[in-house]
Amino acid sequence: MLFLLLHCKEDDASIFRAYVEGKITYSDAKFLENPIHLVKDKKIIAETYPKESGSFVLAGPYDKGAYKFQLKDFKIKSFSTDTKGCKISSDSLSIEIPDGITYVIFNDITLK
Repeated sequence: MLFLLLHCKEDDASIFRAYVEGKITYSDAKFLENPIHLVKDKKIIAETYPKESGSFVLAGPYDKGAYKFQLKDFKIKSFSTDTKGCKISSDSLSIEIPDGITYVIFNDITLK
């Protein structure tokens, strides 16, 4: 039994989290009806709905590699963050977050 407890504890220590928070500026209230995601390798690792103020917090499992902050139907016009290397995807539906970055705060994400 002790072996199982120690083994589980080791596994928990090796699990990392991707944590993304921020605020989205929008003009269409329909935006609030759509979930926002963190996506890695085309799999959703976190999902939430933004608050009425546009603020959000997402956290999901992360091991390595780039991942995305992704919107479903609304395009991103611009964003601001102190995290280096983030960029808007070519389809403008997501912000790409580089490998190794586990914590990002978006001061503002403005939608088109």
